Amino acid sequence: MLLGEHGVVYGHPCIVTAVDLRVSVHAQWETDDHVVVETPNYPPTRQSVVVSLDILQQMQDYPPGTNFVLAAVQQFCRYAGSWRGMRITTRGPRRSFGLGSSSAVTVATLGALFHLNKMELDRHKIYELAHAAVLAVQGKGSGFDVASAAYGGTIYFQDEGRVIEKLEVPVLPIVIGYSGKKVSTTDLIQRVAGLRDHHPDMVDGIFSLMAELVNKGRGSLLNADWKEFGELMNIHQGLLESLGVGTAQLARLVYAARKCGAFGAKLSGAGGGDCMVALAEPGRMDAVRQGLTIAGAEIVRLKPNAEGLRLE
Repeated sequence: MLLGEHGVVYGHPCIVTAVDLRVSVHAQWETDDHVVVETPNYPPTRQSVVVSLDILQQMQDYPPGTNFVLAAVQQFCRYAGSWRGMRITTRGPRRSFGLGSSSAVTVATLGALFHLNKMELDRHKIYELAHAAVLAVQGKGSGFDVASAAYGGTIYFQDEGRVIEKLEVPVLPIVIGYSGKKVSTTDLIQRVAGLRDHHPDMVDGIFSLMAELVNKGRGSLLNADWKEFGELMNIHQGLLESLGVGTAQLARLVYAARKCGAFGAKLSGAGGGDCMVALAEPGRMDAVRQGLTIAGAEIVRLKPNAEGLRLE
């Protein structure tokens, strides 16, 4: 997430970029009436789960580790109007750094099922089904991470997918730093929701300011005006701090990046831990990485603006 976190949950826009940390899903038919999900090297469980089609049709509580895959299968079968036995095998990185692995595996599962059924890879339909699957598991979520996995690239997103605009951004000079702490997105969303319940006018005002930043940032990105986009990131960081989702470690990393010459730096995502992102001109990126490492970050060397769903 580059700009717009938390506000996007309430219908405001955001800007998000896909990174090249990929998961893959293989699907094949089975002759019996069960769905088998295998996760041989995909965290956190690395397990095999077998669910009958009768149970899957009614399922509302999904087993950890395979929950997003099973929810995706359920959504697809309802959409296709057909329930058949199948085996789903997922593979992915052992560490996801809080960068959307749940959405990625959900989208990949649906892509595999569309292909298995000889259906065109309709990205928007896959997005809609994947978003519904994520909501079935999490209960909350705007869908921006699902859209990022489905479409790839850098996108302007708003209102649960009613606006998904792919931005022509050939270069995106960002550095990603991992704070060392994994957090629950749902918990942070609920924390902000509680603050909004107590101070609705003020929090909605913050969200409106975030929307202005996103809309201005869209133009900055398209014009490759990195100085202006960095300034907007810095302002956004202050707004996120006012919502109470910052941490001391994330703040150390943000200030370290700025001290080393980054145009801007902010936490990325729900907050509370996970990753931050810094924007710097190419000649300063190594200095920013070094400063972040000294401040305690793990540098996540991933390319932004990456490809989304694809068949291999």
